[in-house]
Amino acid sequence: MKNYILILLAAVFMLYSCDLKDDFENEESAVVKMAGEWYVHYDHPVYGLDPFAVGYTSIITYNTSADDGNEMWINDEGNFWTFRVKTPVNLTALTFGSQDTIINNIDGYDIKALIRNGKIIEKASTRPSGAIADSIYFELWFEDLEGSTGIASDTLIVSGYRRTGFLEDEP
Repeated sequence: MKNYILILLAAVFMLYSCDLKDDFENEESAVVKMAGEWYVHYDHPVYGLDPFAVGYTSIITYNTSADDGNEMWINDEGNFWTFRVKTPVNLTALTFGSQDTIINNIDGYDIKALIRNGKIIEKASTRPSGAIADSIYFELWFEDLEGSTGIASDTLIVSGYRRTGFLEDEP
């Protein structure tokens, strides 16, 4: 008798689970097409490719808590200049940045930053695995960058590709 009750309970649970699955709505963040983990390198208009000799590093882009499609976070997670900034986005054009400075949102390192001409280019990069990945590009200024390069109003060129998850595509 116990076996029949267990089988009946299991059947009821399975039927109930199926009903829940049909009602599930998977919501995406407003910036889902622009969000992700990226491998980027930092180049310089005067000093050339990778003048700080850091190679590719990881950054992440993600939605804000408002999730309204007007802004996203860009965070290097301490991999290069230790920055986390919130920047305006245009979801239709897949562009981001502004002409106004923003404050770095890292405790104890609240320098001004500027992100200009940011763009996500869909399916623009073929990786060694054969996977097609989106590309990212933006120009980046920090108020303390001049101390490292000796050039006033200096800007770095940041570009790279979305992480594919395949080991052969890792930098």
